[in-house]
Amino acid sequence: MKFLPYFFSVLSCCLLSACSSFDDVHFDQQAKENLQNITLTNIKTDYQRPTISLLQLLNIDEANVLIAIALENNPSLQQTLITLKTAEQQLKVTSSAQWPSITGGLNADKSESNKAIYNSSINVAWTLDIWQQLADASQAEKANAVASAYAYQGAKDLLVANVMKAYLGLVQFAQLIAIEAERVATYKTNEQVIIDRYRKGLIELNELDTAKSSTQSSQATLVDYQAQYQQALRDLTLLTGVTENQLTYRQVFPEVLLPLANIEKQNLGRRPDLQQAYQGIIASQYQHKVAYKALLPSLSLNASITNSDANLHDALFGSSAWQLLGQLSAPLFNAGKLTSEVEIAKLAAEKSYWGFQETLLLAVNEVDKTIAQEQSISQRLALIESALISAKQSENIYTSRYRQGTVSLIDLLNIQQQTFSLQTQVTQLKYEKLNNRISLGLALGLGV
Repeated sequence: MKFLPYFFSVLSCCLLSACSSFDDVHFDQQAKENLQNITLTNIKTDYQRPTISLLQLLNIDEANVLIAIALENNPSLQQTLITLKTAEQQLKVTSSAQWPSITGGLNADKSESNKAIYNSSINVAWTLDIWQQLADASQAEKANAVASAYAYQGAKDLLVANVMKAYLGLVQFAQLIAIEAERVATYKTNEQVIIDRYRKGLIELNELDTAKSSTQSSQATLVDYQAQYQQALRDLTLLTGVTENQLTYRQVFPEVLLPLANIEKQNLGRRPDLQQAYQGIIASQYQHKVAYKALLPSLSLNASITNSDANLHDALFGSSAWQLLGQLSAPLFNAGKLTSEVEIAKLAAEKSYWGFQETLLLAVNEVDKTIAQEQSISQRLALIESALISAKQSENIYTSRYRQGTVSLIDLLNIQQQTFSLQTQVTQLKYEKLNNRISLGLALGLGV
């Protein structure tokens, strides 16, 4: 027993050394402050209802049907959901370590010349969480589960946005095909006018080659638009699982709300990617505490009740012998392994913080970029629409003058080319504008 004072002296020194070396971190507070300073919003762990839903940006029946089907059938989203369910089960596994474990056993031993001997036992093992190490591990897993929930929410939001954009893409290509088909028809009409004027002896037939060249070039563009349209159908099928024959959509662009009207009420901290990154910080900080507390002594209790009898009933329910064992253990020497693990956990927490910071800066940049694009596209669209009105007026004048023979075919083709090009630009800019509004909704943290 003379070694006991020495043992406890060494144990005390180890505890003092471990306590003095622990440097708790609070990167979560820094993350909150950065969010507040950059965006004038705050991150909260409870659910905050947005002022407008992502689904309300494009609220039409055809798109809502596709969205509902995609949420049920998209393979990538379902895999993310399984990851969330797995994280929830892992939380239960980790939390169970805080409770005693009870096991029971029954075996029979029989030799050739002896009766069977039955042995029954009940064992109880419990590691006392005196330093809250197991509780911290449970909190880390809880944060991971919450992060998985936000990852699932982000995947849902992105899927819905992609379905909306794919729907708008179909409308865009349907309009582009219609515009290009009209251009082809107009150029063919030009060919017929040239032939009629040639028969009347008004012009030479060499103008027909120029007209045919324009027609064939437009036909090639039409084929390209049709191919892009088919690819858009395949992309939408990939998102939703809906076949081409089941799709219904409009030929004109639907209205997409502009979430900028409520931008002052939006909270950037609602974004799932920011929430996920923040929960990563929380989990890392708890893991840092778990790693530190591995340096401290642990106390475990083991209790067992055993009985042995030739009669099975007495072996199970007869008088039993019991034993209680308490064990106190502490790391004395491990070549700095545990200390290094504490430092690794601290670095992991710091890395999580910088990951959050990167996500925050990207989020702010995304909002600023989509707002700037909204303004730029709107200005460009207004100018192109005004130019289109003027071009159509000029086309009517040039068409009439060409048939009167006062302007050349080249002049007519140039003004027609300009008109159809402006029509194409209007369609493309309208698509960009509506598409950008959906991106802005995502950037502002609007969810499903």
